[in-house]
Amino acid sequence: MFIVDGTMPEEEATAVATTVQSFISSKGTILKADPWGRRRMAYPINKKQDGYYWVIAFECEPGEVDALKQQLRVNENVIRWMVTRPEHKKTVVPVETVIAQETAPEPAPVAESAPVVVPV
Repeated sequence: MFIVDGTMPEEEATAVATTVQSFISSKGTILKADPWGRRRMAYPINKKQDGYYWVIAFECEPGEVDALKQQLRVNENVIRWMVTRPEHKKTVVPVETVIAQETAPEPAPVAESAPVVVPV
């Protein structure tokens, strides 16, 4: 997620976001880019009240994240940024279910039987 200076025109803010997205694309794969538009910030940053917000989900090698952080840090138009790792959803299985599966007897194999002939 990053916030671009809200005092600049929207076209320039979009150009900054495009630059960041192209940098991410060169280092990894963008899964989803979500522009939130211009919003009022919770508190002033560098005496600025508004900013253009973008949330980008991407995949890359761990070493490439440092290069992205450096790119965002030097860009004067990006006033805040944050890179996080999404949490993986864990499946919680009750212990009773696991124990029941481990101790359950295996079903007996079904033997093939000869056809039954019934006299008429």
